[in-house]
Amino acid sequence: MFTSTIDSRLKLFSTGLVVGSVVLNSIFHLMRKTSAYTTEKQLAWILTFTTCVTVVLASIPYLLQLFYHNLDVTKIVVTDSFSLMICGFFEAYLIWDLLIGHKYYRSSFDLITGYFHHSFYILLVFYVSMIGYSAIFTLVFIMELPTIVLAIGSINKALRKDWLFASCFFSTRLLLHIVLIYRFFSYFPNRLIWKLLVSSLPLHIYWFYCFVKQQKRLRSKRKLASIH
Repeated sequence: MFTSTIDSRLKLFSTGLVVGSVVLNSIFHLMRKTSAYTTEKQLAWILTFTTCVTVVLASIPYLLQLFYHNLDVTKIVVTDSFSLMICGFFEAYLIWDLLIGHKYYRSSFDLITGYFHHSFYILLVFYVSMIGYSAIFTLVFIMELPTIVLAIGSINKALRKDWLFASCFFSTRLLLHIVLIYRFFSYFPNRLIWKLLVSSLPLHIYWFYCFVKQQKRLRSKRKLASIH
């Protein structure tokens, strides 16, 4: 079993932060200079896509462990070296998306979903990692799967698949999210975890509601276009 002190957690977290900073900056500036994706909207998704692919892949072992134990949250790993570094990597993304975004794609940031969201999560990821729950946070990174689909479609419209985004969003950010809330509420000794999970569910419901409204609006436009 992995045991750690605050100092060792901080060291591993900082390692992920440094690695993430180097990797994300390198990829962004390389893509900006050498690729055809140069609009603000396209640039805004480079760091997000790279990070989401990384953290979703990192979440898979923890998700498999959860299913292996039949959703018994008392038997899963709550912190380890790998998840601490992954959380540090995600922290680097939050910081550099703010800094790089302010310079290269400021129009893609708004006060709530941009500056406030990132600033809040910078504090949250660090706090959760330092109190010893980085593996649980990494498990929840599977909810970034729909963001990968969204990023691909935003970078290249020809690859946009709304049905795939909806499927991924519903299965992870709604269905799995509700299951995790129930399991952590019912069986996990630390009450903080289910409270954190509950806090983000209303936003996910709202986003899905907005997506459904958007799809209805697009369908209406297509019907009108076909008539004319």
